[in-house]
Amino acid sequence: MTVLLFCSILLLSGCSEPVSESPEISLSPQMQAARNKALVLCAGCHGPEGIGTADFNPNLACQKQVYLAKQLRDYREGRRSNHIPMVNIAKMLTEEEVDSISLWYSQLNCQKNQ
Repeated sequence: MTVLLFCSILLLSGCSEPVSESPEISLSPQMQAARNKALVLCAGCHGPEGIGTADFNPNLACQKQVYLAKQLRDYREGRRSNHIPMVNIAKMLTEEEVDSISLWYSQLNCQKNQ
């Protein structure tokens, strides 16, 4: 009985440990800010984990950082205007936010061995 109780306590103590969503991503203050901004502005369509919430919403997780940043800049600067919500969102972002959000998504849920 005592051994069973001890084992149960050990197993349950593991449940109280905080679980990092993406341990391979360094959460510097800049990356934490990028994550928070992405959750507010992007997650509605692209999901909290960077996976589109509908078939017509692209996945952003593990996409190339340069590509993501270019798309955001193209929306913001009017070179890409086919989706008004994205144009409006991109116009709210600073250059630093474009770079950091793009970096965040490029590392999110990405297997480095691919």
